[in-house]
Amino acid sequence: MFKYLALVLLVAACTATATSSDDDAHAHVEKQYKKEDGHGKFSYGYDITNGIGAGEAGDEHQVQGEYHFTSKEGLPVKVSYTADENGYHPHGDLLPTPPPTPEAILRALAYIDAHPHKEEPRPVHPHSQPRKPQPTKPQSHLNH
Repeated sequence: MFKYLALVLLVAACTATATSSDDDAHAHVEKQYKKEDGHGKFSYGYDITNGIGAGEAGDEHQVQGEYHFTSKEGLPVKVSYTADENGYHPHGDLLPTPPPTPEAILRALAYIDAHPHKEEPRPVHPHSQPRKPQPTKPQSHLNH
């Protein structure tokens, strides 16, 4: 449930940042919906006349959703996401992405995969091993 609340706050923060123009003062809700089945499944969504909107559906294990708005530059921004036991996973054209992995690193990783490390026995300090019992010679009762 905490993930759900965090995601709603994230959407609210994003839409609040995007709603700063004078036209936003006259915006109103164009459509909205909210559904709950009483067993943990839900869906909700809204669209505002200024181009801001969001939608989300899921249950206590996984949530899928999206939000959209128009940037200050007039570009449409849309982010879709999933949230589950592995975290929050956003997807969108304007989200930053990591740079490509350098070719030298890819070759090094391929070399490591092709030449796995072999465990060699480690030298053991002689005093760290438990002492083995010395074999005893059988005693004969006939030699008295």
